Amino acid sequence: MGWLRALPRFRPVGGLPGSGEHLREALASDLIRQIRHFALGPEGTNISQACSRWTVRMQIQHKAHTVLCDTPEDSIVAARQLVEPSTLGIFWTCAVYSREMEVFFRNPDTLPFFTQETMALDKMQLATKPALAREFNDPCIPCDWRIAVHPSPAALLHPHHRNIVFVNSNAVAAIECAGGRVEACITTESARRRHGLISLHCFGSPEMVFFGGITHAGAELIRAAQAQSARSHFGSQAPCDRHVVGLQP
Repeated sequence: MGWLRALPRFRPVGGLPGSGEHLREALASDLIRQIRHFALGPEGTNISQACSRWTVRMQIQHKAHTVLCDTPEDSIVAARQLVEPSTLGIFWTCAVYSREMEVFFRNPDTLPFFTQETMALDKMQLATKPALAREFNDPCIPCDWRIAVHPSPAALLHPHHRNIVFVNSNAVAAIECAGGRVEACITTESARRRHGLISLHCFGSPEMVFFGGITHAGAELIRAAQAQSARSHFGSQAPCDRHVVGLQP
């Protein structure tokens, strides 16, 4: 029975903004002086792009900064370690991340799905170096070609190709391919262009959901900002309310 007391509890969501408009108002509060995103890198990942889109949608570009991390788990660790006053940490994950279930259940003291950004994926490409592309005439990739891929989209290759090298992100896959450590990769269109690769196949750009999560400390900061925003809004309405009920200004 003793270990029952050690079991975790999920954090409540009471007092947090219930709409995008209310969240935008809370994030604009001077109680939140800086917003630090922690997202999967390097440059060119879908997660980092979704994070940037959300920042623009929330109109907080002037006080937001993104730190690129090696894995989504590292982004959670970084957000937990953020102790700077008035700084909100947000860690980003993806609905199809292969370990998203573990992100949720192993971090019950956080709110991993606090906010969302739906975005069409940056075109997912099967790509290779220009020199190899020029030699490529057969519609079947040679079985000895190594293809760098993040575990999440690896299923796109099955059952066609089994010689797979797992990497931490689609952008890292492009780096590995450009560096000659593998013959091909599954990557984003942005990373393909950045590293001078040639597309062999475009998988497309389906819509995907990305999640911005917050820690307990982040939730408390947003609650304080939300309360301040509500008081400010109420105060701006007060003169009209007094007039309606006949009170003197």
